[in-house]
Amino acid sequence: MDKLNAQQEKAIQHVEGPLLVLAGAGSGKTHVVTQRIAQLLSLGIPASEIVALTFTNKAAEEMRARVKKATSQSVLICTFHALGVKILRESIAAIGYKPNFTIYDQADSEQLVGSCLTLLQYKKEKGLVKTLKSQISNAKNALLLPHQVDFAATKKDNPFKEIYFLYQEKLQEYNALDFDDLLFKCVELFQKCPAILEVYQNRWSFLLIDEYQDTNQAQYTLAQYLVAKHQNIFAVGDPDQSIYSWRGANINNILNFSNDFKGAVIIPLEQNYRSTNHILQGANSVIKHNKERLDKSLWSDLGIGEKIQVFVAANEREEMEFVLNHLLKLQQQHQLLFNQCAILYRTNAQSRILEDGCIRRQIPYIIIGGISFYQRREIKDMLAYLRIALSPTDLLSFLRVVNLPKRGIGKTTLNKIQQACQDHSLSVIALCRHLLESNASFKLSAKQRIGLKDFLHVVSSIQTWIEGDTPLYKLIEQAIDTSNYLNYLKEDPDTLDERQENLQQLVNKAREWEEEHQAPSLQTFLEELSLKASIDETKHSHQSVRLMTLHNGKGLEFPLVFIIGMEENLLPHINSKESLAALEEERRLCYVGMTRAKKFLYLTGCRYRNMWGIPRIMEPSRFLSEIDEMHFSYVDQGQEKGAVGGLFVGTTVCHKDFGRGVIKKVYETSLGTTYDIHFQGDQTARSLVAKYAKLTLPDSLVTS
Repeated sequence: MDKLNAQQEKAIQHVEGPLLVLAGAGSGKTHVVTQRIAQLLSLGIPASEIVALTFTNKAAEEMRARVKKATSQSVLICTFHALGVKILRESIAAIGYKPNFTIYDQADSEQLVGSCLTLLQYKKEKGLVKTLKSQISNAKNALLLPHQVDFAATKKDNPFKEIYFLYQEKLQEYNALDFDDLLFKCVELFQKCPAILEVYQNRWSFLLIDEYQDTNQAQYTLAQYLVAKHQNIFAVGDPDQSIYSWRGANINNILNFSNDFKGAVIIPLEQNYRSTNHILQGANSVIKHNKERLDKSLWSDLGIGEKIQVFVAANEREEMEFVLNHLLKLQQQHQLLFNQCAILYRTNAQSRILEDGCIRRQIPYIIIGGISFYQRREIKDMLAYLRIALSPTDLLSFLRVVNLPKRGIGKTTLNKIQQACQDHSLSVIALCRHLLESNASFKLSAKQRIGLKDFLHVVSSIQTWIEGDTPLYKLIEQAIDTSNYLNYLKEDPDTLDERQENLQQLVNKAREWEEEHQAPSLQTFLEELSLKASIDETKHSHQSVRLMTLHNGKGLEFPLVFIIGMEENLLPHINSKESLAALEEERRLCYVGMTRAKKFLYLTGCRYRNMWGIPRIMEPSRFLSEIDEMHFSYVDQGQEKGAVGGLFVGTTVCHKDFGRGVIKKVYETSLGTTYDIHFQGDQTARSLVAKYAKLTLPDSLVTS
């Protein structure tokens, strides 16, 4: 108890009745939950009467280990869904299932939806199965039965109602539950069988819930049932960190805690053990603009610290150069490891230019909770189209995209094509043309002939554009369009927007790359991207810079944090503009990002950015103007002019001809950013134009 502050101790000492711990970022909430369990055990409450619920298996395992270490006792600490499984295995017979039910994963569930479509004689249009499964999942998480769903919001030709009815019938017929049923059926059980509910209410006298702000309707209702008798609920959460409404989380569950539980005690944990005060007060000043919140204000005894630094670049390339330069600079000055540095962004597509910069400078990096830009499926697919057009013998690229979108060429036919290529020593494209002739070595069905003819038309078109010296970015745009690849992406509507945005980033990359090379060619472009894609990012992940979306940053902390893209329509995202609730969630997302930083926080944006393939004038994010001016300062653009070319006065650089030197001056000329560099080898000063100089950093600056 000596390690607890007054508010934490007050929360832990509370025994009976509802309590909400309003746990601010970095306020030691996990410690409070585990110490609360230890306190209950020390009072003689049996371990079997305590249950604690979390959202991830990792969090549950960590809490179990802490409690075991502190008390030598084992307590039921698990996820909501794991608790659902436990209850249903014991009691599901009361609602017509056998206890040995099967749990369907996502693929199983989608297969069953597809079967229902077939049984009801609906056509399986592209993306329909995934859409229907998503709608069923949303309905169950909102505790809505088929007849209760508001169908006015769905398309008239959407067979959702019939499919949902039949899907549930089939699940019961097969004695199976999908993942959402693990909560949905628990609530149904408690509603229909009060005697069974009472058994569990008597079994568990004390319920603890972590991350209460992330509960959906099903989780919230399940908790309400379990504590209805004794009211001993200990909820821990922070409405200011509620950022998952798109997954069904309902912020009102925590905001209405006092209304749901009469006489509830609310204890705010405002002391932050992570960040210095300029960072905390800056974050506080932003989040206070939200109306839907419970008031608290974080503070720290770690000192005032450095002010938040704000930099507005001309464009995303200048922004990237600024970020990576300062990352290296601070890493050196403060002996930071690369894994103590994080760059956060709103959308996955923003990682592309950062990855390019890290690769060029040999900065090790890892994408947290996501996939490297050049390893993303849609990027590899489109590059495969370009490769097969450039190299007709590239069988692997052919196999990757010949059925994207579907062209009816099955596995058996593909095996025959591979064998025929080998037997006749033909390129795969030449063989395909041969197959469309009457004297081919094996026959194709009419559907396969149409599909293969369409594929060859795409390849031939790309080859024509290559021969005609079509600009690279235009070539990729035309390949995306001619291949009908977007129709294939529409099969998964949930990821369509993000994958389209990534393809647009590939187009942007080609445009930039072409401007930087005097003799650009598709072959050289593909070679360079292949080298980037083959880098092993996980080999040294423990010493790599962390790149991640703001959503994936929740729960993490770093001495140095950059949040890029602080612009209207990016953060806050354009999709949030029509809804006050969505805009407030974007503000919470910004707040979560800011409170990841321990010592240094940089917020950057651009005046111009390529958005949806068009260079646009960007407005600074409203969240920047909401930061109290006492807690931030703009990086002086005059002093930081070197950020345009990516380097600063005093930076040591290497030139392939002149060797090692130090930048003495940075300025603009008609040719762009120019450096005056003093080279140490021959003790001469030279003026070099940034975009032609091809300067690199010495190895000592890019390794930890």
